[in-house]
Amino acid sequence: MKMRSTLAALVVAGLSFGASAATFEAQQPYQIYLVDGEKTANSITKSIHKVEIGEGKHQFAVAYTKDFSNRSEVRLLNGDPVIITLEVPADAQLSLDYSPPINYQLTRQFLREQETQLRVVDKASGRVMEADIFTIPTPAGLDTGRGIQSYLQEQGKAFNGRTEAAVAAAQAKFGEAAVDADALDMLKHWWNAADKDTRRAFQIWLIQQQ
Repeated sequence: MKMRSTLAALVVAGLSFGASAATFEAQQPYQIYLVDGEKTANSITKSIHKVEIGEGKHQFAVAYTKDFSNRSEVRLLNGDPVIITLEVPADAQLSLDYSPPINYQLTRQFLREQETQLRVVDKASGRVMEADIFTIPTPAGLDTGRGIQSYLQEQGKAFNGRTEAAVAAAQAKFGEAAVDADALDMLKHWWNAADKDTRRAFQIWLIQQQ
């Protein structure tokens, strides 16, 4: 019962945080494909470069696309997706920051080193944010957002929906609970595999179990 109550508290706390508005921007030629595991409206005909988010922990999936084609050669560069996870302060104006490469060859080199070249800056404060940044292989198929999320789930790197504040609030109320590691891993697996509506239904059920 104690573990169940703690899990429920994490869900409630996770839902209650994030009221303060903040933004995350990935200027062209980067596009935002995922926010916290959910696809944005980004598509072949529409590019998403800025999203509004709440205070707390967030995960973004972005990717670089730029056309260097000329009359004699097609030169379209698509970078591997970049995954960015960080704690977002209230009212932050986050933006990707890097030194833009000036030609085709330098861009190819830049795309091989994205995770070391990119950083996230809060334009409101000028502060460079502490963030976990890594690249993943470009997924096959036309649905890039779904492919990115599927890969993250398979690798156990998908967004878990818990903010540090939510964890602290639950632990302060219920203390540390003894956890069955195998059961916890299985719960995480099915949570990552579920769609948005199923997760919401589970959250409601879990709250009712308190």
